[in-house]
Amino acid sequence: MLGIKALDDARPGYAKAQAYYDGDVEEVFSSSRIRRALAAKGIDFRLNFAKTPVTAVVKRLKIAAITSPDDAQSEALATIWRENQLALEAPDLHSKTCMFGDGYLMVLPIEDDKGTVTGVEMYYNSPTTVRAVYREDRPREVDFFIKRWIERGQIRAELYYDDHVERWTTKKDSKGSEPGDWEPWLVTPDGDESPDPDSWFIPHTWDWKQHPVFHFRNARPYGRPEHADAYGAQNAVTKLTTTHMGTVDYQGAPQRYALTEAANTDTSDLEPGDWDDDDWPPNEPNSGPRDSGDDSALKADPGGMWLLRGFKGVGEFKAADPKAFLDPADWYVRAMAHVSDTPSHHFDISGDEPSGESRRRKDAPLVDKVEDRQKLFGATWGEAHVFALKLLGFADPVVDVRWKPAAMVEDSEGWKTVSEKVANGVPRKQALMETGYRQEQVDEWLDGVDDAELQRRVDILASLADSAQKLGAAAALEVVSKEQVTALLNGALSEVELLAGVQEAT
Repeated sequence: MLGIKALDDARPGYAKAQAYYDGDVEEVFSSSRIRRALAAKGIDFRLNFAKTPVTAVVKRLKIAAITSPDDAQSEALATIWRENQLALEAPDLHSKTCMFGDGYLMVLPIEDDKGTVTGVEMYYNSPTTVRAVYREDRPREVDFFIKRWIERGQIRAELYYDDHVERWTTKKDSKGSEPGDWEPWLVTPDGDESPDPDSWFIPHTWDWKQHPVFHFRNARPYGRPEHADAYGAQNAVTKLTTTHMGTVDYQGAPQRYALTEAANTDTSDLEPGDWDDDDWPPNEPNSGPRDSGDDSALKADPGGMWLLRGFKGVGEFKAADPKAFLDPADWYVRAMAHVSDTPSHHFDISGDEPSGESRRRKDAPLVDKVEDRQKLFGATWGEAHVFALKLLGFADPVVDVRWKPAAMVEDSEGWKTVSEKVANGVPRKQALMETGYRQEQVDEWLDGVDDAELQRRVDILASLADSAQKLGAAAALEVVSKEQVTALLNGALSEVELLAGVQEAT
């Protein structure tokens, strides 16, 4: 029951993370009466900013390659990647792991009729159905993994140890909440044969101790949703935007009133209350009475007229100032960016973004976070692929997981800084590594290149970056089309070497 309890204890947190990511969290009301009235109308004006801390990380988590120094192993890795559609599955795994904080990859051998391993299959598993249980005495080591699901009205569970798998199922009409609810899940053979009483216990087909499940997480031992710190700010934004939208109709059609002489005032129109019957749900047990008195003449409707007998004066109620909602909402969005280490321009709906050194400074916390996730996820990807290669019969496999840079210098200001660093004695390799290029790219670029040639290449990149900024401004002014800009830059980048030669000759 240890694994079942671990799954049950973790599930509410994962459900909460999913709800905030999907924008399915209801507005929080201080008054239950107002909450019920608005719920009856089915109004939904929620704006979901809470998913942004997740997407900001995931967009920069891109695997460049998974290879090996051994050609045969590299070919096998490429086959595994292709046959398991990891170009599609890996981004999905990264996204869900960042959303939940945890994710699992199951790696199993594909065998022919003779028991020979012919391939490897990899499947993502949600942390809502799979859980790693770590040892108390050695907290870095997994004791076992549990996977639980419902099949044909019964709850199934499999426990994955490093040398075997145990299959369990609930008894008929049991809920699986007590140890006595479970029994071994036997494999049902074809035909009239009786089930093998030992078929619930399945030894691994490989001859070394290894769990076939791999735990992805953004922290140890268990992860934390990337947007967990955004929950509170999202609640505030949801409340402010929903309440603001409730006042919008009154901006266009203010509510009016009329005053009467005191002697002629008839207050019967004021009874029994300010809420209309239709604003309330039907009577339900234990839900309290509904407002079922006579309709009030004072309707809280946009453009409505409050008619009070014996006119003394008329006027209109001033609608709530939108700034009372929008200014605080903007503050909470900026607070969300701060507490989640996500640059504020990722939340900016105006489309204005910083550039150059300013953007790099603001992106620094996010870049640090992404590079940390690359280390954590990369280690797990490496372990999974080493295991896959061992299943295929490779002895002592070596796997190299390489990521696309979390950030790169792409503007003219940044490349001018690189040029100045090289001119002032900073090692060429160090200066280029700081721009975000991978080490193998820099090594290939510097192979046989002297300082003068490097300086020319850096100057060309700086010129291209400056041109890209100017072309972007021209496209924004519709002087040229975006397609023309893309074609120009693609042609220029493909001819960097030629441009360098032209610059040298002139």
